[in-house]
Amino acid sequence: MSSLLRLSKTFRTLRTPESSRTLSSHFVYPSHTSRYAAIPRPRFYSSGGYGGYQAQVTKNHAILYGLMGTNIAVFGYACYLKMQATQGYQVPFVKFMDKMALNLTTFLHGNYFSMLTSVFTHVDIGHIFSNMFTVYFMGSFLASAPIITPFRYLTIALGSGLAGSVGYLFNRYYQLQAEGPHARDYTRGIGFSGAVMGISTVAACLAPHSQVLIYGIVPMPLWALVTGYAIYDGYYVNSTNSRIGHAGHLGGLAFGLVYYFARLRGLRV
Repeated sequence: MSSLLRLSKTFRTLRTPESSRTLSSHFVYPSHTSRYAAIPRPRFYSSGGYGGYQAQVTKNHAILYGLMGTNIAVFGYACYLKMQATQGYQVPFVKFMDKMALNLTTFLHGNYFSMLTSVFTHVDIGHIFSNMFTVYFMGSFLASAPIITPFRYLTIALGSGLAGSVGYLFNRYYQLQAEGPHARDYTRGIGFSGAVMGISTVAACLAPHSQVLIYGIVPMPLWALVTGYAIYDGYYVNSTNSRIGHAGHLGGLAFGLVYYFARLRGLRV
């Protein structure tokens, strides 16, 4: 992979092929000047020396690759169903989206698992590419932190994704209240971006002054980049014209902050 991440026209929204509108939680971070800056590897590690640290990093990366692999596998299946839909077999793809994507109406009717399945669902190549490219770098960055055990790593990733789903559902609920008590939700939320936002937030808390490059040129501390995305998402969170799940991003960010201050702040190797 290239070491440079694109911003894809800075906060570009995605087109969606479905008949119903899909909120794509799409965002991309620029590249790191050093993926391990400000998160030094310890000379000694409490659970078995440097070898224990290396084993921990290896396990963290295995979790990262497992999460990425799950996203890619689900995307591949979605592409297969979309191809069937273009050939006249639309029912399988419609059922897939009903089960996997997050929708307030179907959630209230019992589709609770969509809070998790939607995190691993993408139907657009640009959406999954940006999320996987970003989580590869940010996830690798976080995996190198000595205080991030495999359990904590998985908790941050899945917890942020679920918190993003909660944020999305609450936002849709309040938006639909303005349309009337019997309004039906016709939008769907999908994507790994809530998890990516949570991972990025924890990384920014652990190494706030680690430098990243905007467009591979302009240096910026990681804390400022994450803060900038938070401000952007907060500004557009109630926009009716955006197809980005801003509330999902903010939910992931909130989980990352809470987890850092509740479980990680003050810990030492």
